[in-house]
Amino acid sequence: MLMRTLAWMQCCLLCVTVAMAQDRSASDPQESPEKLAGTWHCQFETPFGVQTYHLHFTEDDRGGTTANAEVESGDQTREVQFSDVKRRGDSISFAEVRQFGEREFRIDYQAELQGRDLLVSRSFGERGGQESTATREPPKPVPAASTEPVVEVEIDRLIKDAFKDSFLIGMAGDLPTRYSDAELKLAAEHFGSITPENCMKPERIHPAENRWQFEQSDALVNWARKNGMTVHGHTLVWHAQTPNWFFEGDDSETIKQRMKNHIETLVGHYKGQVQSWDVVNEAISDGGDAKTAETEHLRDSNWLRALGPDFLTLAFKYARQADPDAVLYYNDYNIESGPKHASSLVLLKRLLDQGAPIDAVGIQGHWRSGRVPFDDIEKAITDYASLGLKVSITELDVTIRGESGGQFGRRRFRSSAPPSLEDLNAQAEDYAKLFAIFEKHQNVIERVSFWGLNDRRTWRRGQHPLLFDANNHPKPAYAAIVRESGPSGGDEASVPSGQIEVEDGE
Repeated sequence: MLMRTLAWMQCCLLCVTVAMAQDRSASDPQESPEKLAGTWHCQFETPFGVQTYHLHFTEDDRGGTTANAEVESGDQTREVQFSDVKRRGDSISFAEVRQFGEREFRIDYQAELQGRDLLVSRSFGERGGQESTATREPPKPVPAASTEPVVEVEIDRLIKDAFKDSFLIGMAGDLPTRYSDAELKLAAEHFGSITPENCMKPERIHPAENRWQFEQSDALVNWARKNGMTVHGHTLVWHAQTPNWFFEGDDSETIKQRMKNHIETLVGHYKGQVQSWDVVNEAISDGGDAKTAETEHLRDSNWLRALGPDFLTLAFKYARQADPDAVLYYNDYNIESGPKHASSLVLLKRLLDQGAPIDAVGIQGHWRSGRVPFDDIEKAITDYASLGLKVSITELDVTIRGESGGQFGRRRFRSSAPPSLEDLNAQAEDYAKLFAIFEKHQNVIERVSFWGLNDRRTWRRGQHPLLFDANNHPKPAYAAIVRESGPSGGDEASVPSGQIEVEDGE
């Protein structure tokens, strides 16, 4: 009897303990499934400034969750309705799909409760991601960014005039579309050549086999002509930003004919208006070692798989047939150093031996301040010249922070914080050393083009890589470069900044 009584008391005690634990669990706000519901606020720092997210999570009667937000950026606010919302206990995932022209760009979000806060991360796929802590309290308003330069820089000569007897000075951008009047004036005043950044790439100009979109490229070419600028075409054959329809089917002859038609149509359309072309872009693989340095080390691209190594020779021959007077380039990044430079020499020698009508090599020139390989750059220029080829620096930028390199599709550390004067002066010193090398080899260098117009119009936003800041103020690098051209001549004064007339290209 006593044993049964003790057992009954133990059972009762266990039931009471379980009930109390369940009651505590139900009342614990950290364990409540409703804790995520409601409004959260967080901020992400971007190259465009700080973005403030007001996130709203709502539970429906069936246990589902919806997610939306207002996103403030500067003086603009956009509303977002998130998709693919999935709730798992104290975490939630959702996605935002944005449309840029004909391309979709997806951002994946993951949020998880951590105490009274919500840790929010967003991923851009191969382009990286960010984290932010969301709270229930709205953040303080973001102060307006200063439009004043870090340091005032005086310009006594325009850069295009300073080097007019040595080589062309150019820039990249899809002008005049979506550029301000001030930016168009800046481009026409300081640069003598323009490279279309995106609008001549295959996916933009030839999105379907029987569909061409020349409008934006035509506007660029007309604008350049009206403002006395030459045009460098970019790019005919590339592993990236090329529609899949080029490679549909297993018939190599059909794919070869598609390449031929693309090159002949595009180059022929601008015959006599575009002075030079990047015929093949970035065909050599990254990295490499002593073994690959003895080979071409070609990238495993759709073009290589479909047509073999001869796709490069074919591309150059088609381009020459379409415009016998255009200067034809092989263009690539990181080919000035290491095994990739050695592979570039193997490739170029083979192309020349096969009769490919290649005229010049484009060294892209995506470098980081403090890590510019000056000796390698000069040696690469002389190596290419020894093959009888001209050289251009085609996509020049020297980043102040974060990594550089030229691989398409990768985005590295970026910040909206202004650079320090120390950083700007170090960048200026690097640019000056580069232009001293270019000036020394002016008999080989045809053109030096910056990959963008200013620190707002650059694929390296937040890394401050160019000669003008985001508000069009010249940086110390501009003055340092001009000094490398030697003393200014007294007979041909440059037009003072802001006093040049710009044609609209219509």
